[in-house]
Amino acid sequence: MSTNFLYSLKVWLTSVLLAPIFYLIIMRVKDIGGTQRTGPVGEMYFLLIIFGFLFSFLTWLVFFISIMLITSYAQNEITARLMVCIIGVAMVLATFMLTIFNHKLTNDDDFIYLVAANCLCIGAGSWIYKLKLYKHPEPGAGLT
Repeated sequence: MSTNFLYSLKVWLTSVLLAPIFYLIIMRVKDIGGTQRTGPVGEMYFLLIIFGFLFSFLTWLVFFISIMLITSYAQNEITARLMVCIIGVAMVLATFMLTIFNHKLTNDDDFIYLVAANCLCIGAGSWIYKLKLYKHPEPGAGLT
């Protein structure tokens, strides 16, 4: 369980810490010669980390439970990683849809880049970090 806890924590924190960097890079590149809508990079990065942490904490808990279930029942590591990747990206999309886009908290179309950056980080993190599968004994195994 602690291995899966650390795995889910690493994947989640990668998203919380790296997605804002990708987002800010994209926004700076789009803003070459423009209005610098992103403001000072350091302040924006800090705000995006706080925002990401607060809005995704509950999602991370569900992600952790999902990983525990997946690693208990998946037949092989590739299948488990694929399932974790798909579920992780789906949960990122669901979190943004339910919190930000559903309530019209932003009218900025560029915000979709933050969603994409988070999906990229969750998806990549699910393949980069070490995932441990837990095998259940075969029914009747160990009985003599």
